[in-house]
Amino acid sequence: MTKPQIRRTQMSRSQLEKYIRSQSLDSQNVFFTAHVQQQMKARHITMARVLSTLQLGRIKRTPEPNTMHGTLECRMEHFSAGHNVAVIVAISDDDPTLILVTAMYT
Repeated sequence: MTKPQIRRTQMSRSQLEKYIRSQSLDSQNVFFTAHVQQQMKARHITMARVLSTLQLGRIKRTPEPNTMHGTLECRMEHFSAGHNVAVIVAISDDDPTLILVTAMYT
């Protein structure tokens, strides 16, 4: 008998961090929206820094549901090279892909 799988949108903060970290190890699991690409360019944030934030960062704020898209939005934050970087990542129960919403310096 298999254990029922927990819905991603109902995971604890530590479970979400672990999930985001493991998924982001393969960049094929990460979808960069047009908006995040524009913000990265405008703010001079590299793809390597974004992936590093996903792989090493922490969720310091409570994840927020986005009822319009049926996702849970998590803000991963990480300090590297003298800057605090935050990446908003949307997670869905229907798709394992991490959807990057925006990236910023904090």
